[in-house]
Amino acid sequence: MITRPADTLLSVDSLAVRFGGNEDAFLAVEDVSFDLRAGETLSLLGESGSGKSVTAQAIMALLPRNAAITSGRIVFAGEDLVSLPRSRTRDLCGTRMGMVFQDPLTALNPVFTVGDQIAELFRVRQGLDRRAAWLAAAEVVDAVGIPDARRRLDAYPHQFSGGMRQRLVIAMAIALKPRLLIADEPTTALDVTVQAQIMELIRDLQRETGMSLLLITHDLGVVADVTDRVAVMYAGRIVETGPVRDVYDNPAHPYTRGLMSSIPSLEESPGLLAAIPGMPPNPKERPSGCPFHPRCAFARPVCSVERPALRAMGDRRKAACHFAEEVVRLDPVS
Repeated sequence: MITRPADTLLSVDSLAVRFGGNEDAFLAVEDVSFDLRAGETLSLLGESGSGKSVTAQAIMALLPRNAAITSGRIVFAGEDLVSLPRSRTRDLCGTRMGMVFQDPLTALNPVFTVGDQIAELFRVRQGLDRRAAWLAAAEVVDAVGIPDARRRLDAYPHQFSGGMRQRLVIAMAIALKPRLLIADEPTTALDVTVQAQIMELIRDLQRETGMSLLLITHDLGVVADVTDRVAVMYAGRIVETGPVRDVYDNPAHPYTRGLMSSIPSLEESPGLLAAIPGMPPNPKERPSGCPFHPRCAFARPVCSVERPALRAMGDRRKAACHFAEEVVRLDPVS
């Protein structure tokens, strides 16, 4: 039996998510496991299509109709979300868990004012009357750094900049003071300066409220700045996990090492960036054995026939590579 720290808030165990049915079915996520402690930040990192967003959607019960959880458990604050009645899951997702989506234009309704949309949370979830809900909405909009909050509540989403719209989405996600915030690529469509402002806002809110943060991103720089631990995903599975500094400086999986080697360095002369050869596999046609072996410089015959398990590398790290000990002994990634 797996023992976990007493302050573990979220545990995902052996999660598998299938898309499609019958002949066209495939697993978008397979055997994904991780824990998130109270007040901690964990980042799911990987290329597009690795299964990061599907994992978040499964946690928040937001999977599309053609997808389903086929195995595994998602335990939040002691309750298994997979086996709960739909009504209870919706209650938890609306109050104790919040989510920031990567595209605020699709997260906000264009035909209602932002005030109406945020105030509705307080009316529906907390039973406040219209005036009290409006005041609560103004307070949370002010908290995310939108100036003249009360006046801006009467504006529509298209009247805000991209960065301000993302702040509004964050306001909706944290309005009811959730214990867990899931941020799915929260800075993807923003310029670098606004990205930094949004991530600083999320960090400030986390410090003030003590909420846990599950950050989903492919931005290696964002992860380095805000994360306690990182879980690297590839082809629907977690291939490495551990403290962010350990994973960044001395990766134990060749895929992680390839990602870190692709980061530009201010200390080295400019030139071509290192790149991982090839493309991520089609989820319907994943290779046998280790799914990374066709792109891996360390691949050996066993890699094409035997899929490596995610195994412990000391007390704090895990890696899914037959030769993880060899990889981690290589020179640190600069």
